[in-house]
Amino acid sequence: MNILLDYFMPVTSIEPTPAASTAFLKQACVVVKPKSGQEGNVGSYFTCTSMSQVAARTDNVDAQQLFNAGMNRVILLLSDHLDLESYLEGHESDFFTLLISSDFVDADIDLAQADGTVTITSYANLVSGTDDAITVNGVAFTAQAGAATLGEATFQAATSNDATATSLAAQINAHEDLDGVVTAAAVGAVVTITAVESGDRGNDITLTYTDNDTNVGATLAGLSGGKLSGGAGFLGGAFEGVVGIQSTDKTKCATRNAAGYSAFYDTSSNKTKNMFYAFGKLLSNSLNWTNQQYITMPFASDVDTLGEANELFDDKVNFVIDDTEFGPRLGLFVAGSKAIVAPYIKRNLELDMQSAALSYVSGNQPAYTNVQAALLEDELQKVVQSYIDRQWIESGVAEVLLEQTNFVASANINISEPNALWRIFAEMRQTL
Repeated sequence: MNILLDYFMPVTSIEPTPAASTAFLKQACVVVKPKSGQEGNVGSYFTCTSMSQVAARTDNVDAQQLFNAGMNRVILLLSDHLDLESYLEGHESDFFTLLISSDFVDADIDLAQADGTVTITSYANLVSGTDDAITVNGVAFTAQAGAATLGEATFQAATSNDATATSLAAQINAHEDLDGVVTAAAVGAVVTITAVESGDRGNDITLTYTDNDTNVGATLAGLSGGKLSGGAGFLGGAFEGVVGIQSTDKTKCATRNAAGYSAFYDTSSNKTKNMFYAFGKLLSNSLNWTNQQYITMPFASDVDTLGEANELFDDKVNFVIDDTEFGPRLGLFVAGSKAIVAPYIKRNLELDMQSAALSYVSGNQPAYTNVQAALLEDELQKVVQSYIDRQWIESGVAEVLLEQTNFVASANINISEPNALWRIFAEMRQTL
């Protein structure tokens, strides 16, 4: 054993924190309904490397197109509805792409109006001179007998049930906190409160009645249902990845695209087949992010006129264009009106920069100085430059500054939008 070196200069090895995995960005989760016998697995995930494994869990065959496009595994989420918030929680590092299968139609995807309404039919406990109140989704409306003018959240009560109903409905509809949440209508002495469609509302509309004569909170007299249950609809909660949804309705596709989804227009016979194939081609490339522009697609989709193709392009809706010479080709592939690679490259870059910074600090244990801030800045700029070199982004600058308070640095990272798609409008002039 050579002890002289260890005696002269003993070395302690400090290992930096390893880089975070970005493999999940290449993974896709497919939401499917369970086959008979799998109902007990609703809400569960299954990783499948073959269609035989898929067939063991669901009768849906959409995943075949992911395998056909080159993917070697698919994650299945079994669900009989699309209120997926609780199912998706905690799986942010498992996949970044969520594909809604053909098991679900537009009625399942769009957030429909809540099931039923709540009606108020009795005002017997709204006693003159008290502060009895009806609370709608946290907004309290206080009843005052014979009120000549209505103040903020104060409605007329005790003169007649019809007047009470009309006054309460008007106040609910006028309150800014309930705008887009509920609507109220008065017919005679009956107030009907109905949930408004809203992806942010979820199921949380409740009504209560407070009787201050007895200082108790009671269920509202005449309440039907007690709580408006949410209707059908896709609810992804905090999921920030790419959501692929297919429809035969161009208007719905445009609306979903504007909401940030990757909306794919196709025929009722194709359903999600082309969409799954396009995502399969995107994700099966393990080394690069490319927009899959004009690749050959497996199925024609009846978009065979220039006018229809331009309409879909203008609305930034994904579609397959049918050409008599070149066959079916991917005419557009985007997510939320941006190139399909944009959200993936952005998330990839975020993770790589976070990993580079953490690795540098944990491996070098730098002092909190401007010199070390500059060195850390260099590490981040190397990551940005690697994205420029691969032509994923055109430009980017990283800057690290020290705050006045210890332990917190400020990083400003400005990058260009990831690669857009090619389409050229040309003008040819003939000269004499």
